[in-house]
Amino acid sequence: MIPGTASLRAVLYAAKCYWPGVSETDIEQLAERASQARPSAGHAGVAYLGSLLFSGDDLVLCLFEGPSRSAVQHASDRLRIPCERLIDSVWLEPDRLTKRGPDQ
Repeated sequence: MIPGTASLRAVLYAAKCYWPGVSETDIEQLAERASQARPSAGHAGVAYLGSLLFSGDDLVLCLFEGPSRSAVQHASDRLRIPCERLIDSVWLEPDRLTKRGPDQ
């Protein structure tokens, strides 16, 4: 990382949404809204990455990448996502784990 750029680093967030009656159509509409969203002051640098739908539980995890929790919260509000909680996340890929040595 370049010194002095820590504040520009994007973090992965999961928006936990209890969404009674949610369907794939609802998530497709959300994706469409996200693709058409224009950056705003509190929304700049936030990217909607997709969602995991657990329709039997009325639960959706919406994944975002953004510079801050408040920016992601603002973006989820603008996208009309019924977010009850934002969770800081770390993405772990299988390749990343196998390339690391035992001491890392």
